[in-house]
Amino acid sequence: MLTVPRIDSVLPFYRDVLGFKLSDYALRPFHAVFLHVNARHHSLALLETGQAGLHHLMIEALSVDDLGKAYDAALERRCVSVTLGRHTNDHMMSFYAHSPSRFMVEYGWGGRSIDDARWAVQEMVHGPSLWGHERSWLNDEQRAEARRLRLQVAVAGERAPVHVAAGEYDEAARG
Repeated sequence: MLTVPRIDSVLPFYRDVLGFKLSDYALRPFHAVFLHVNARHHSLALLETGQAGLHHLMIEALSVDDLGKAYDAALERRCVSVTLGRHTNDHMMSFYAHSPSRFMVEYGWGGRSIDDARWAVQEMVHGPSLWGHERSWLNDEQRAEARRLRLQVAVAGERAPVHVAAGEYDEAARG
C-alpha cells in the first residue's frame, strides 16, 4: 500500500499506463483503492493521506499456524501496529508490524483470488475489516468509525469463506 496526496492524480498512471485493474475501493474510515494485475485480489493499494510514501508491504504465509506463530513473536517483541483481523475485501487474515525501516509489514494468510470475467468492482461499505485490525495509525475519529463499521458487520452476520491452496487442508469428518 502506497500513501498518496490524492488518489485521483495517481490512479491514471497505475490503471492506464501500467494496466492495473480496479478491484474495489473504500471511502470510510479512509479513502483507498485496491488494484490487481493477476488473480490475486490486489497487488497494489493506494491510500489517500496527503503525502507520498510507503504505508506497508504484505507477505502471505502458507498456513494459518505460520501466521499465528509470527503474531506471537511480534506481540512478544511489542512491534504489532495493527492487531490480528480479517479484511472484508480480500478475506486475508493478517496483522501488521512496525518494521525497522519505519513502514509496516502486513503478515497474512488465506487471501482471495478473483476472476476478472465475474468480478464486479464495489465500494467496501462495511469498512476494511470483518473483525480485528485495530489500527494504531488512525486518528481517534477514524478509529471510532472503523470500530463502528466492524460492529455493523458483526450485527449483519457478515462472513467470508476461507481460501486455501490445494493440499493445504484436510476436510473435517462429518457424522
